[in-house]
Amino acid sequence: MKNKKPIKGEDLRTRIMRLFQKAGFETKPRNKKDKELEVELSSGKKRPIDLLVKAEGLKIMVECTGKKIDSITSFTHDKIQIGKAAKADKVLLVITNKEIKEEDRDFIHSLEAEVWTEKDIKYYEAIVSAIGEWAKYEIIHSLGLHTSEEKIIHNVYALKINQPLIDSETEVFLFSINPQFLLKTAAIFRKARFEAETYQRMLRKKRLPNIAKFVSKPDAIFPVDIILALSNKVKTIELDNSLLKDKNGSSIIITRPDVAEIQILQLPLEYASLEVIDGQHRLFGFARVEDDNVLKNFNLIVAGIKGLNFPKKRDLFVSINDNSRRVDPNLVAYLKYTDDETECRENPELMAIKISVELNKESPFKNKIRLLDIGEQKITLKGFSGYDLRKLISPRGMLRKYYPENSSEEYVKLLRMYFSAVRDVLRTQWDNPKKYIVATNRGISAFLRLLRSILKTERKKLTYNDIKKYLLPLKSFDFRTDILKGEYIGAAGWKRFHEDLVNTIRKEFPEFGK
Repeated sequence: MKNKKPIKGEDLRTRIMRLFQKAGFETKPRNKKDKELEVELSSGKKRPIDLLVKAEGLKIMVECTGKKIDSITSFTHDKIQIGKAAKADKVLLVITNKEIKEEDRDFIHSLEAEVWTEKDIKYYEAIVSAIGEWAKYEIIHSLGLHTSEEKIIHNVYALKINQPLIDSETEVFLFSINPQFLLKTAAIFRKARFEAETYQRMLRKKRLPNIAKFVSKPDAIFPVDIILALSNKVKTIELDNSLLKDKNGSSIIITRPDVAEIQILQLPLEYASLEVIDGQHRLFGFARVEDDNVLKNFNLIVAGIKGLNFPKKRDLFVSINDNSRRVDPNLVAYLKYTDDETECRENPELMAIKISVELNKESPFKNKIRLLDIGEQKITLKGFSGYDLRKLISPRGMLRKYYPENSSEEYVKLLRMYFSAVRDVLRTQWDNPKKYIVATNRGISAFLRLLRSILKTERKKLTYNDIKKYLLPLKSFDFRTDILKGEYIGAAGWKRFHEDLVNTIRKEFPEFGK
């Protein structure tokens, strides 16, 4: 999927207006022909407003800009003053013409405003396209707003399953709740919300109408296949299970009381506060149900897990979806990404994923590594972070030997320099991955192995010139894919490709890699 150019001016405002309308918000103006809104500041000066949106008793002022912004600070302060005059609960800045860095977001957030970039717009458009007006609740949550309805607590019977049997910080509950409650309170696993494409991949909207049709039948039965991560705001009330009696007053002795116990689960109606780990289609299929009676009275069976920290949530999601055709392996790899340097140093797989994601941010790999399952890049996150990179940075790896700091920053710096040299020597081949094998998964694998050979030869930290001198002999190598595709097939193909590169270099440097 190719990125569209940012939409500017009136078209941008219309796009955002339609997004909010489809998400169930009331907007003023309602269309681009309506008269422009104005508010009067305390100074008496009148200022225009792009958009006012309302839902659930909340008012949001939206300012869209496709123009160049000289100062985020002054722009934000100015719009907040207008928002105060409009008596808005939140000011949302939609900025598509400027790169918004993390410090910019933090600054805007510190002033109790929020910002959307093109990436955010695409994400919420993806949600609205899939679940329509139910997207309203996640948008409200994302803007840091709260309604009086969210204070309501639902007390439900739950069966607490003691799993594992040893003491654990996590608790597993089986309970039933209606779809209307979950459509307001549940959102797709947070780590899968970084990109619109991720959301679209995890929630295939084409599947939703059939599910809606099925659950609307009077005799519809749904198995247990919705798994939620429960937030810390979900509380429990323990009951005295030893006093369990039947309707006649006779005591009931449970055969294995250590296996499970009945408790009360207190679920706050807080929007988008629960994370769907699995079963998203079964849940969001109800977004297409038009019968309010079904939404209010269908008893969904849910497994809720309380006490999961982020790594455990991630690992649970991956364990459910890894090696599964339902979720692309590239997305599974992306979900394992963590910025925690300590965690990465202890785990070569996580370090390799972090390195690959960081390399994708700047030249020579800027946007050349496909992080998700949508895109035309010939290099994928799964491929780049695979066996060959992990072997380099493993405890006995060549990179670890000469770069013992085991730092992602150090690895990224070296790999960026190394592949910059590859690009500089083989510019035509690098820029044409459809024709040449160099900037493809197979090419990257071979060049990572070649890096190991260079380190074997130099036996020290490398410089750009160290690398380039060994790459220059490869200018005579024919990297055309149509020539090589029959040569390097199967698991051994990558090894032969690397050996042929080494042999080409040895014509000029006979001791290379020995």
